[in-house]
Amino acid sequence: MKKSLILNMIILISIFSIIVMSDIVSKNWIINNYSLFEIKSINSILNFFRIHNYGLAFSIFSNISKENKCFLFLINILTIIIILKIIYSMIHSHIYYNIPYVLIISGAIGNLISRLYFGFVIDFIDIHFKNWHSATFNIADISICIGCIFLLYIYFFEKNK
Repeated sequence: MKKSLILNMIILISIFSIIVMSDIVSKNWIINNYSLFEIKSINSILNFFRIHNYGLAFSIFSNISKENKCFLFLINILTIIIILKIIYSMIHSHIYYNIPYVLIISGAIGNLISRLYFGFVIDFIDIHFKNWHSATFNIADISICIGCIFLLYIYFFEKNK
């Protein structure tokens, strides 16, 4: 294996590990320090607000019946398998093109771990400005969103290069 490929693998695995561990630690901290629906103002635009998300990102499918919960697991696992195949097929590409996929898979695995362990995903980051409120989210969700934005940037602005 070439040294550059090994270095790229180390960087990608490090990014993955940092995101998944940060997500797990932050969710456990929230579980241990906040009651369900407890809200604490951090500053003028940030609250910590513990909620349980039984759906996908931004509570999509949160009203799904308990019998259909395996549908959410299937979506999670299918997403992870597809992204792993993409990463594997692009392993010899420049690391720049692999980072968005690692960000997305890190978030997907972080939320899957929560769903498997708790039966739901813990969301707690609540951003607001005046009358505007974002959906409550977590570190895994941030990772997924940044990865998707990064992919869109590559697709629309880098594809001609």
